[in-house]
Amino acid sequence: MPALDPGTEATTPGSNRRRVWAHPDVKSHSVVVLTFERLHLAPLAGPPKPDLLVAAAYDDLDDVLGPLATVIDLVAVRRVRLHLPTNTLSVEYAKDGIGTSRASVTFETADVADAVFTKLWRRLGDGFKATNGQRDFWSLARAPLALLFGALLATAVLVILISVFEDFASARAALRAAAPRPDQLGVSPDIPKTPLEGLIGWFDWRWVCGLGGCAAAASQVWLYRRLTSPTTALELKRG
Repeated sequence: MPALDPGTEATTPGSNRRRVWAHPDVKSHSVVVLTFERLHLAPLAGPPKPDLLVAAAYDDLDDVLGPLATVIDLVAVRRVRLHLPTNTLSVEYAKDGIGTSRASVTFETADVADAVFTKLWRRLGDGFKATNGQRDFWSLARAPLALLFGALLATAVLVILISVFEDFASARAALRAAAPRPDQLGVSPDIPKTPLEGLIGWFDWRWVCGLGGCAAAASQVWLYRRLTSPTTALELKRG
């Protein structure tokens, strides 16, 4: 997990209340401005002009960024998630007091993404708690364990069925040896094969056990990799 380093933040000298990041450090937007009350996201329209960045640090942001900018009230934020492999910050927030909406910002480097995440966390306050270190064991292990137990159960069932079918085969052989010809009514004493026996009766228990063992081993490797893999996201939730 990378260290969160707010020192990489690109701020305008003399600006104490606003934090400004701009393209190309921000890949998905032209300008990102964080104030104590709101997060402003200006749509991508090429590199912003220097005078726009200066104005964003001091002037009215509605006039500077225009009506197409996304404005998120920090009090409406419900969850923040930073996807580490892509340096993408997603902010989920309440909209119009009814539903929720989501805005995503992608950054050029991990340093910039970490800085924005850290500053936003500080502005959101103590009401938000980090959940990235609290990984749910059962959500990670559910699928590998299902594969493991399914492979063991399927192997056991197939081996039992194969044993039963072998007993049927032995019984047929004994009947054929005791009564090689049809009886007086013209009915053969042989025991007919069931549809299930015809479907899987040719299985061999040795390679059934081998395939089941391979599936069980693969599920254990999958489980180990899921439980030991590093986290790919940092997440904040309102407490």
